[in-house]
Amino acid sequence: MKNQFGKSLRSQMEKAGIKESELADALSYDATYISKWINGSKLPSERNAERIIGQMADCFAAHSRLPEEAEREVQRQQSLAELKMAYAGDRSYLIFQNYNNNEMSFADSRQTLIQLTRAAFVQALDLYDGRIRIAATFDLFRLYGKEFRSLMKGLNDAGVKKVELSLALEPEELVSDYNYYAAGITDTIGSFDYIEMSIVSRKPEQPSILVINDLLCLQVLWSLGGEISAVFSMEHKIISRFAAACQQITETGEKLLDPAEPESLRRTNVQLDSYSDRRQWQFFNEPPAMLFPEEIMDIFIGNAQDESYARYLVKLKNVFAKRTCKARIDLVLYSSMLNEYLTNGNISVGNVSHHLTPEQTRLHLTHLSKVMSENPDVRLYVIRDTVVLSEELRRAPSIFLDTYSLNIENSKKKPNDNYHISMDPRMRGAFEQFFERMLRKPFCNRLTAEDVLRYL
Repeated sequence: MKNQFGKSLRSQMEKAGIKESELADALSYDATYISKWINGSKLPSERNAERIIGQMADCFAAHSRLPEEAEREVQRQQSLAELKMAYAGDRSYLIFQNYNNNEMSFADSRQTLIQLTRAAFVQALDLYDGRIRIAATFDLFRLYGKEFRSLMKGLNDAGVKKVELSLALEPEELVSDYNYYAAGITDTIGSFDYIEMSIVSRKPEQPSILVINDLLCLQVLWSLGGEISAVFSMEHKIISRFAAACQQITETGEKLLDPAEPESLRRTNVQLDSYSDRRQWQFFNEPPAMLFPEEIMDIFIGNAQDESYARYLVKLKNVFAKRTCKARIDLVLYSSMLNEYLTNGNISVGNVSHHLTPEQTRLHLTHLSKVMSENPDVRLYVIRDTVVLSEELRRAPSIFLDTYSLNIENSKKKPNDNYHISMDPRMRGAFEQFFERMLRKPFCNRLTAEDVLRYL
């Protein structure tokens, strides 16, 4: 065991200036337990760990020299988070080592499967500099259920740098349960600063294989009514064989969703084509980079960083004026994002960040209102996220649909750095129904052209 928990515990005891005996009294434990936790020979039991760690954080805060109660609470939360993270790392290491017998093993419960997966994630984060590769030839969303979201959240909380996720879905399931899969995909992409998520069509006769980096491979033998049977291994030679079979399926399968390289988007006119379409569905988790008036487009063109970007902007200006403003569009924005845009003027156009003055942002929204007045088919909805809203939707990436394609962009860190695209009509259709369902939600309200002006 790497004894991350013991090292964290010792460090925090030293900062607080308390001895093993004092901490033992605060926890009502014998001092020998504290000593074993510090030297790494034992860990608190999984059943009692959360309570013990909470009491430790309380004890450290009580001995803090900070004068303000608010400062002590911040310190308590930091201690709590550090100890929990260290404990999770050591616990996962033990689980992983206990299962590692260098041969194929049998797992007969869903709990064991989830435990193995979580332990492999923790090990991969440590061994591969925060980079996770997950390949599955089956429906991870269904097999893991709600735990899939928990596993993904755990990666994000642990500071993962990059996730490569390949999986296979049955198109019939995608069509029949569109909301489940569209929500799962958007939540997964929205959970990470950088993820490359690819989905292929699964064939019923294909084996159900999972490979995590070169640390774990498993094959699900059957899954029925919540019961699972699987074989797994941590032996490198076995993992490499499973990985080869998995790669063959994920690379040759019919593509349902693929990540897109940022530099290829402008070159292939993906966004220009979408804005040119006669029917568009646009959900922005950022300021609306569309329907700028000519005055602002001319400013962008004049300040273009190079000739290639200038040519792109000229095309975009023409598309907005001749195509987009005449299309049928359902545009959804966060109410808070509109207000933030009016305050800071930051916006991305064609993967380049721009800053507009307050007058220019007002001109942009005034022009949008004018377009809406002239074309009733341009419909603007706002999500009033100042009220209670599920975290799933709050962190959802931007979704752009036209009659041919689906584009998903998570631009929280850098525009187009986390971009996915699909030309498959089943995937696109699932997201169209997901989008239309969102428009009917009580928190999604349609604005008139006059309502837009009230934001000014």
